[in-house]
Amino acid sequence: MAMEKDIDDHKSRNHWTLVPRSSLPEKAKTIKAIWSFKHKRFPDKTLNKHKARLCAHGSMQQWGKNYWETYSPVINMLTIKLLLVIAKIHGLESKSIGFVLAFLQADLDVDIWMELPLGFVPQDDLSKASRYLLKLNANLYRLKQGSYN
Repeated sequence: MAMEKDIDDHKSRNHWTLVPRSSLPEKAKTIKAIWSFKHKRFPDKTLNKHKARLCAHGSMQQWGKNYWETYSPVINMLTIKLLLVIAKIHGLESKSIGFVLAFLQADLDVDIWMELPLGFVPQDDLSKASRYLLKLNANLYRLKQGSYN
């Protein structure tokens, strides 16, 4: 169920395109899809839910072919606190926003082809699974250039 929810989230945001394996360029290589599982718990340590996250096997990528940059700019928490204090002093309103799959919103600047993840059935026919690949349209966890985009 957790895997299905994650796949549905990716599908609804158009993070990939299902393509026939025959459309893979001649010298292109595919990367594997892997799952990361986690148990989410309440503060009293009882089980809240199971969480599944689809990830790319980023260690299969090669510099200069699948990615060029991995640098990720970050902001210091002290800077954020300072901005909030300045906003409070000047009577400005501040709001917080929560994002679902925020890391995955960046588009990719190179073509990345991924094998179908376990649990993904194309067009409701398991026998067709070996004939298809996913062409990634957006970022996926564990891609080398993930935080750069």
